[in-house]
Amino acid sequence: MTRSARLRIAIFIAAIVVIAVIYVACARHWLSVASLREHRDALLRFTSSHYWEALCLAAVGCTVLVALSVPASGVFMLLCGMLFGRWVGPAVVDVSATLGATLALLMVRYLIQDYVRARVREHPRAKELAAGFEHHRGSYLLFLRMAPAFPFWLTNVLFGLTRIPAWKFLLLTLVGLIPDCLIYGNIGTNLATMQSRRDLLSPGSIAALALLALLCLLPVAIQQLRRRGMLPAGWPFDPGP
Repeated sequence: MTRSARLRIAIFIAAIVVIAVIYVACARHWLSVASLREHRDALLRFTSSHYWEALCLAAVGCTVLVALSVPASGVFMLLCGMLFGRWVGPAVVDVSATLGATLALLMVRYLIQDYVRARVREHPRAKELAAGFEHHRGSYLLFLRMAPAFPFWLTNVLFGLTRIPAWKFLLLTLVGLIPDCLIYGNIGTNLATMQSRRDLLSPGSIAALALLALLCLLPVAIQQLRRRGMLPAGWPFDPGP
């Protein structure tokens, strides 16, 4: 292992320690549904008196925590919906979380990509999955962004190991986050009536997000059906005779 590789790994480990400290000391308590409900009135008063300051703080805080891979994107969606309404709130989170995700991608790509790729090559099954992941990066990225149960931060880490251009990752993340941001932002406006995390997403909302996520995999399914001869080679643009 070269000196530069050891330095990158050391920086990555230091970043993990910082993330753990932030999460344990601050984020786990403050970035929770119970904490938002408890401090709702105080937060709304501050936002009413210092609107632009609150907007900047929320945007910067979301960008930094997402860039550090702290699992807090869902709570930030609720927070911004609660403070800034069902339209401005989702827009703030969409832009700031996208910027943070892109920074996380770049940090993974330039700090630990070589090390992780070397470990992946040692496992044939993992290597096969990684190769398949490369063929439909856009579809898989949109799928993971919309999938209700898949961790947002983990998607950033995984795509840091791919060759997807940063600009394409940014644009697809910006689009892929829109449904989540709108749903959580709308819920955030009614946070006072929420009694627990179970009240956050209705079965209908979860089903809608899951359906959107599955639709993003349609190009992958079409290609697999073509390979197996179940669809004409050019379908759907050239359905054949």
